[in-house]
Amino acid sequence: MQPMRRTLPDGFTGAVMAVESISDAVAFLHGPGGCRVRHMIHSSAVFPRLDDPNEYDMSPFFCGYPRVPATYLDEYDYVNGAMYKVTEGLEYISGKKPALAVVINSPGAALIGDNHEKAIIESGIEHAVFMDESLVSMPFAQCYAHTLLTILKGLSPEVRERRKGTAILLGVTILDKDWNAAAEELSGYLEMMGLEVLCMPGAGASVEQLERSVEAEYAVVVCPEACDGLTDYYSSMGVKVIRSPSGAPVGLDALEAWARTVSGTAGLDCSAVCEKISKERTRIRDKFIGMKYNALRIKGMTFSAAGIGSVIRPLTEWLYSYLAMAPVAVNVDPGADPDEVEALKAFLEKADYADSFGREPIDGSGVVLCEGFTAETMRLAGQCSIGIPIGHSSMGLDDVIPRPIYGIQGVRYIMDELLHGVRGS
Repeated sequence: MQPMRRTLPDGFTGAVMAVESISDAVAFLHGPGGCRVRHMIHSSAVFPRLDDPNEYDMSPFFCGYPRVPATYLDEYDYVNGAMYKVTEGLEYISGKKPALAVVINSPGAALIGDNHEKAIIESGIEHAVFMDESLVSMPFAQCYAHTLLTILKGLSPEVRERRKGTAILLGVTILDKDWNAAAEELSGYLEMMGLEVLCMPGAGASVEQLERSVEAEYAVVVCPEACDGLTDYYSSMGVKVIRSPSGAPVGLDALEAWARTVSGTAGLDCSAVCEKISKERTRIRDKFIGMKYNALRIKGMTFSAAGIGSVIRPLTEWLYSYLAMAPVAVNVDPGADPDEVEALKAFLEKADYADSFGREPIDGSGVVLCEGFTAETMRLAGQCSIGIPIGHSSMGLDDVIPRPIYGIQGVRYIMDELLHGVRGS
């Protein structure tokens, strides 16, 4: 059984998407048109903005598409420098009055060394920051968080008041599968416990909401890798960070642990949330009883899982402990949280599957759970019976019924895919 070579988004994509996750910000790409196309389409797919003021803008920077304007570097610019294009572009964007513009280098443009700080000053744009690091070499989730951190530091928000009984959700990205449905569900649980959710940095927040986010009483972590560094920043601003010891809320046990951690730390009542989770356990049990033949076929199936560490750990534990499935290949993306990696290794060793860790999805797995492109490719090639997308490569156009990874909806999605898959195999 040969491992599948996966293609993952890098830090460059993470930076662009982090900016595009801010509802009134503009990611201004300093690079050629080829670097723009994927990102301008992808950002619109995963986070559409209705009534975008840049719709049909035929300027040399937008070229008829409203997202991720670019400088469109050519061979002359690579030889002679192109700060003038950054300045001209920022001047043009400034006229549209965005709440924030963020200049991001393409990998090639980073070699030119154009002075973005000077270009921002000369353009006269009111609110702008720039990213000058070698973003392409950073893992996606970490760079996503790093970009948000850079923006927050650039905004320099002040804590005017500590808003008691409020929270922000950290660690949700717009490249998470069906992120909006997941964020809405998880926010609903916090509100059931008595916390008002101010915003979700990195998942649809506006610039103003980011500035006010430092006034929240709590910051509740969903995926630690996607808010790496942000948690320290919010702690330094006096916000109390809450992180579940069970990883991301994937599967019913991890979701309940997430809710109990929030309630225990904040001194709140999570009984209503736990009752909802208990009812879902009963619902799934009854479904299994009614579909006994197909449900029994899941037991003992092998699976490969790969993705963000804090997601893969509770997912693996849930599939093994609750459904009696066998983890033959389990891997985490670059930049995985060390605590999550160690917890995952310890679980696999205890389950006598220690050799499975570090293996990419393999040909012959009963089920493959990873980013959509790989999962679907392996399924179509007959390399697995069931391919379940749980990560980055969904373009956001394939689901009308919510199918996120987090929360109860995530449990239903994965269970649906498993039961439909064994029925059709």
